[in-house]
Amino acid sequence: MEDSADFRAAVRAHTAAMLSGDASPYDAALDIWGLASGEWPEDDGDETCCSLQLIWGALTDWVEVRPAETEQAETNMITAAREWLAIEGDRGAEARYFDRWVHDILGYERPAPPQT
Repeated sequence: MEDSADFRAAVRAHTAAMLSGDASPYDAALDIWGLASGEWPEDDGDETCCSLQLIWGALTDWVEVRPAETEQAETNMITAAREWLAIEGDRGAEARYFDRWVHDILGYERPAPPQT
């Protein structure tokens, strides 16, 4: 991927396909995870790949590890996609989105504050 603009456009396309019903939530989520896990854009200061990899990896793993909870996981995928499309491009809103999804919703541990 040449730059983060290309990456972001691809993520938007997959989230839009999920929300329009052109792709199943799981399939679109798996595509987003694949994009974020694959060849990352050149370093242009955009940290989006890392956080999206965590979010979409956790959501697809939820389906794979606990298939009886697929409906609940896919509901969360749709919510994550809808929220992402609403804030994508606003770096402050993105930071809040990543913090909430990664830590509050999906339960990844927050890094310990640096010791002084």
